[in-house]
Amino acid sequence: MDTEGVARRMDHLMAAGHVRALAVGIVADDEGQVSCRGGVDGRAVTARTSFYAASVTKQVIGLLLARAVVAGAADIGDPVRRWLPELPDWVEPVRLRHLVHHTSDLPDVTDPTRSVPTGNAEVIERLQAWTPVQPPEPGVRYAYNNTGYVLLAEVVGRMSGRPVDELAAAELFRPLALRETRLGGPAVRVPGAPDPPGTIGDGGLWTSVTDLTTWLDACNRDRLGERAQRMAETPGGPDAGSGSGYAWGVRVSARPYGALVTHGGSWGGWQAKTVRVPARRIAVAVLSVGAPEQAISDLGTDLAQTLATG
Repeated sequence: MDTEGVARRMDHLMAAGHVRALAVGIVADDEGQVSCRGGVDGRAVTARTSFYAASVTKQVIGLLLARAVVAGAADIGDPVRRWLPELPDWVEPVRLRHLVHHTSDLPDVTDPTRSVPTGNAEVIERLQAWTPVQPPEPGVRYAYNNTGYVLLAEVVGRMSGRPVDELAAAELFRPLALRETRLGGPAVRVPGAPDPPGTIGDGGLWTSVTDLTTWLDACNRDRLGERAQRMAETPGGPDAGSGSGYAWGVRVSARPYGALVTHGGSWGGWQAKTVRVPARRIAVAVLSVGAPEQAISDLGTDLAQTLATG
């Protein structure tokens, strides 16, 4: 592992300006490293500093659902209204698989232009009040949709009989000893940046670079269930036509060295990127405040690909 090379990349990004905080975690060949720069909430960033990971949350929801399907608690072809009967009748054609792969054709009522939702209940209320111009046509086209993952978070909670934050803590976070990781709860305040939404599913994940790297490494090692992990890494797409490469909360693309499993997250200055190469047991986590979204995405992907091809 090129420790000096990682440090140079991080220092270059910090020197580019406006980057308040940056943390990178890497695991490759059973060797790990964590590097930190800058500060959050008036304190220097450490391996245990809490960052908002935004849409990286979706892979947590995807794996919870995959575990429920493997356990026989649900079927990916279930109508969403089987689990959320309070949704309006026009949602009836939408199945769980459509939410998972972003092919539901539902309106994205979490869009900040409609005002930031305070919680999952408000997202459901917005759908109840929505009058569609025409009924959704699920399974026809891919369109990234945060509302779908809020609904999935509610679905897995209903399946288990407890709130999704408690479910994730009991089934995923505590077994992996992820001490700084939670869904929801109080926001870490960053001066000049808006608080993240109160929703869970589209976002809601707070974690440290150490915890996030541990999570990625655990996924590479199938520590949370091999069948569920393989399911969660299986892309889906429109019922007709080519797939999008979007699996269960992660994007999966073929590379000469094996599958590249990625997802990013972005909200109000918080940036996150996760990259895995399961065949090589490579995991890279990048968390930041203030860095450009593309720069964080490129940093995570480039580090993983360098390790995979070096």
